[in-house]
Amino acid sequence: MRSNYPFNCWYVAATSDELGQGLLARRLLDKPVVLYRRSSGEAVAMEDRCIHRAYPLSAGRRDGDRVVCGYHGFAYDPDGCLVDVPSQENVPPGARVRTYPVHEQSPFVWIWLGDPGVAALRLPPRVPWYADGSGWGSTTEVRRVEANYLLLHEHYLDLTDVFVMHPEVVPPDIEVLPQLDQVEVSERSVSYSRTTPPSRLAPWEAEITGQPADTAGSRREEGTFVSPALHVQHYAIAPEAGKAYELLRIQGFTPESPESTHVFLQMARNFATDSAHVAEFLRAMFREWAIRDSAVLETIQRRLGEETVPRRDINVKADRAAVRARRIAMEMVDEESGRFALHRMVVTP
Repeated sequence: MRSNYPFNCWYVAATSDELGQGLLARRLLDKPVVLYRRSSGEAVAMEDRCIHRAYPLSAGRRDGDRVVCGYHGFAYDPDGCLVDVPSQENVPPGARVRTYPVHEQSPFVWIWLGDPGVAALRLPPRVPWYADGSGWGSTTEVRRVEANYLLLHEHYLDLTDVFVMHPEVVPPDIEVLPQLDQVEVSERSVSYSRTTPPSRLAPWEAEITGQPADTAGSRREEGTFVSPALHVQHYAIAPEAGKAYELLRIQGFTPESPESTHVFLQMARNFATDSAHVAEFLRAMFREWAIRDSAVLETIQRRLGEETVPRRDINVKADRAAVRARRIAMEMVDEESGRFALHRMVVTP
């Protein structure tokens, strides 16, 4: 399967908690990357390959802020410059390993793997509803799914599968999800929303809100394809009396390869922010949810891999947001391919 992800885009490389004094190896957009923190706390990302021989730098060691290759001991500064060759006094001039721009917005560490000259012109995407995170409690989780990243985006842009895959989360008085209120499309993002009629709380809703099970309320469900790297779902439980209980499911989708994806999940809530019980309940529930989702998506990916001739799937009304999100991602890929082709035409004699 050929790659279908744009490179000129900020992707999540790791959670803030994953980066410490050690070396973290990760394949991102089919590129080997090693990540670590300097003694100042600043995140560093570089190609996970010694320039002398193709030995992974992540299999080496730290020496202060430097990375030392575990094969011949070549040492690199955080900017990628080769600074020491143990077998000789001089260092080849200009020798360096590629480094990548990084930007940390806790709980995520973002990386730019595309054109380095474009990175400074764009910032990592902002998370709708979340702002600076004040007033929210959250947990994080890291998973890996053996499926293309667009399959994940499409899956979470259409939640009509809940009646089949997750019937226990559906409120007891709702037998079918209402049609989407609207689908909003901008140049680079897609948003959808729907509101359910008032109904009693599902058991999990009563558990996390502390409200009686017969409490009636509506639900406001909103989802946004923020970028090829970020998907955010907003779920608000609005009792007929009292404030709304809001949940955010923030997911960084970073392709490992065309057939696999790193998922960086943050579950945020604006209620019971100090409750360890609510945090663990939601973590366990959405972990189980993600396991079921992953199994389905991995099955689809395997079936797609078996098809020697690409086939066109049919789409229905509920797929409006998903279809548009895929189109945006592919337009970004085509734009990069066109720019690269034009560059080759200009520089090739």
